[in-house]
Amino acid sequence: MKNTVLIILFSFSFIYLSGQSKSDSIQVAHKLGPLFKQNGIILNPPQILQITRANQEAYAEMKIARNYYNASIGFQISGGFLIGYPLGTVLAGGKANWTLAAIGTGLVAVSIPFFIWYNKHAENAVAIYNRGLKYSSLNQPAIKFGFTGNGIGMRANF
Repeated sequence: MKNTVLIILFSFSFIYLSGQSKSDSIQVAHKLGPLFKQNGIILNPPQILQITRANQEAYAEMKIARNYYNASIGFQISGGFLIGYPLGTVLAGGKANWTLAAIGTGLVAVSIPFFIWYNKHAENAVAIYNRGLKYSSLNQPAIKFGFTGNGIGMRANF
């Protein structure tokens, strides 16, 4: 029993030491839109939202960005369907309803400002989060169970 407790404590000390060696800042690369990376891993909006939860100001900004992102994706998907349906009908040999394609093009065009607003707010949230890392003190280790950016699991914060 004593050996088991010592082994567990010994292994947690190594987890704590390796957890402190990585940078927690989020890098932004610009391609067709911003690409967010942390420790070499590309992050999607739910993951960024989860990471910024530690900084309330960045989290509030990222929640706004997430709303714009969801609206943009909704317009893109519905517009893409309305464009693709007539094209599929033509390819199958039928008569297409080009009014649907025009409406779909309009929906895709409406999604562009929402995506631009998402980019602006997400980059602002990441900047706020990265600025907050410089001034924050060392947090106490905490283990949380629940939803993470990749699903349900355990998250250890150091």
